[in-house]
Amino acid sequence: MTFYAARLDGLFMSGSPFAGNMALVGLGVVGMSFRESFLLGPFSVDEVGRLYPVRRDVSPSFSIRWRGRVVHARLVQNDARDGHLYIQSSLGRIPSTASDPATRAACFAMLRSLLSALPEAWSARLLPDHQPQLEVETMVSLPITVTNLVTELTLFLLILSPYLDLMDQAGVGLVALASESTSSCEVDLERSRNVDGRPA
Repeated sequence: MTFYAARLDGLFMSGSPFAGNMALVGLGVVGMSFRESFLLGPFSVDEVGRLYPVRRDVSPSFSIRWRGRVVHARLVQNDARDGHLYIQSSLGRIPSTASDPATRAACFAMLRSLLSALPEAWSARLLPDHQPQLEVETMVSLPITVTNLVTELTLFLLILSPYLDLMDQAGVGLVALASESTSSCEVDLERSRNVDGRPA
């Protein structure tokens, strides 16, 4: 998984070199503690590996692909100790009246039912290209570990999946993905597996 800043020139994984900062434990095993904090893209990484945004005007973000949808997560710094994590995902694309009026009606009926059952902290909106989009905003403590960051995203995906099931049944279409470039960073969680089926 590769993080990137909200600017094209701020790749998370192309940050400052930190060779020699990690303490060695035992027979060549690399420990998780560092001798001192260092910069890594838009983050400052402390001695125990926790992340903290360096600049308030740059919001580090990353994307994953989940069940054919791209899910975006963005970390915004509020003050010295708190931040907001915004996670959003498209539910797909509702077909036009000209292409499939029956499926369009079924998708909107299902969408209205889903809106009444959303968790309190979630919000929904319909984009101009007929993509229903769900978003959740959660408070996080800074600095934050990668584990805690990924945990928040995983909880979102687990809650999101039943909504995707219902929209798929209604006939919502998947959005064609734009060609990937070196400035975008996505991970397909469903395809990140070895040949024998085990997670990569």
